[in-house]
Amino acid sequence: MANILKSKYGDGHKVLIKDRTGLGKVRSDIPSIVAKSTYGIVAGKTVFELIKTKSKQKNPKHTIYLSKDTKGENVFMKRFNSSITYLFVGPKSVVQGMFDHAGDGKSSKSDTNEKTELKELVSLCLMEQKLKFNKDVNYDFVDSCIPAKLKKLFDESYFTSAQKQLKLWLSKERGRFKGASYVFERQLDDLTKRIYKNALAITKLNKDNWNPGDIWIVKKDLDFKKYEQAQNIQQINKQLVADYNDEKLVGISLKQINPNQTGRVDYINLSPTKKKEVKFDFTFTNCDFTGDTFKNAIIYSKSGFGVRMGFKASTDNFGVYLEGRFKGAGSQVGGMDAKQIPGEIQKRYGYTIRKGGTPDLKTEEPLALEEMKKIFKRHPANKISNTLTSYNNFMDIYNKAPLFQKQRFCRIVSFMYPYMELSFKKGGEKEFKDLMNWSYSLAKKESGVGGFYVFLGP
Repeated sequence: MANILKSKYGDGHKVLIKDRTGLGKVRSDIPSIVAKSTYGIVAGKTVFELIKTKSKQKNPKHTIYLSKDTKGENVFMKRFNSSITYLFVGPKSVVQGMFDHAGDGKSSKSDTNEKTELKELVSLCLMEQKLKFNKDVNYDFVDSCIPAKLKKLFDESYFTSAQKQLKLWLSKERGRFKGASYVFERQLDDLTKRIYKNALAITKLNKDNWNPGDIWIVKKDLDFKKYEQAQNIQQINKQLVADYNDEKLVGISLKQINPNQTGRVDYINLSPTKKKEVKFDFTFTNCDFTGDTFKNAIIYSKSGFGVRMGFKASTDNFGVYLEGRFKGAGSQVGGMDAKQIPGEIQKRYGYTIRKGGTPDLKTEEPLALEEMKKIFKRHPANKISNTLTSYNNFMDIYNKAPLFQKQRFCRIVSFMYPYMELSFKKGGEKEFKDLMNWSYSLAKKESGVGGFYVFLGP
């Protein structure tokens, strides 16, 4: 329950009205709290800012009673990014039960790294306090632990997700990795950089493409010599499994679990000789291609798993970024190593993906447009994009596009083409499913070089 009445939460602290069915009429003479036409409130979406300073608590536009009794706590708020003010009146428990702490409402890409850091620190705090000290902590405790620069982004959804992650961990690991003899840290913070340094030098991969463990639990007396002196990645990966079995070391990859999700635990690369059985249905359903900007394409399967291919924020960057994700999960499965994909596509279909440098339209445009024409010939327009109606419709947009968008298209379609055309041409639905299965394993880092980790997420 969000204790928003505490004095530490002052003017401007943001809260989110909960998505609850109980926000209807409480008295016959006042409308439902979520009657949008009356109050402008949308349950689960409307963010408010607290008004705690007495001199600012003047003439609210709406006074909303939360119970039949007109007495109780008087809580003044204003809608975020609005001048409309509200006075909520009701018992303390009712007021607190209606709201969650919210972040600052930003969604800009500049916040992404800080939000990732915050989510990991919240999960780390809950796990450390429970496993190391057998202590269950609340939102206020976590808020007091996180750095000042991140407090503005602290959203209660991060806290509830971390609670679910901890519950999942305890349900599987039970009494393991408990006690004061463990150190809890984020990836590469201190101890684990001694492992990653040699592993990355051997594999030539980036940190997450070898092991995406976001937080690590490390025994204080762990001997790192076997990691630092290993001559190949198999020795390091084997040692990760051995140390996990002996409760000396474990890396955990975290993905946010939304309120309507139960979450799951996966043990990735636990057995170097036995590939983990995948029970997902990788039958093709559709591609969500942004037909106006050519910026992204997500190719989905019946299981909800999709391969996203697209560009980062910069308009002059033509490197295609790939990741695996589940529809509606709110988080990615994992980034897909761009070095491995071209090799796999070349091996399967004899096709060379166009990448690197700035696209030369003289040479790439004819190839790209022909590839797109074949994709439209194989699939109905509504299976390719939510906005495009035909290849001619696409060409109308393409011809009017600025140069950098045309260059982006020439690159992104080179990644779409093997999935949307070549896989079907070679073996139909069966080959597409096999390519998606391989892509899922790549996103999860299930490979001969990937290190062992535990996945906690949706």
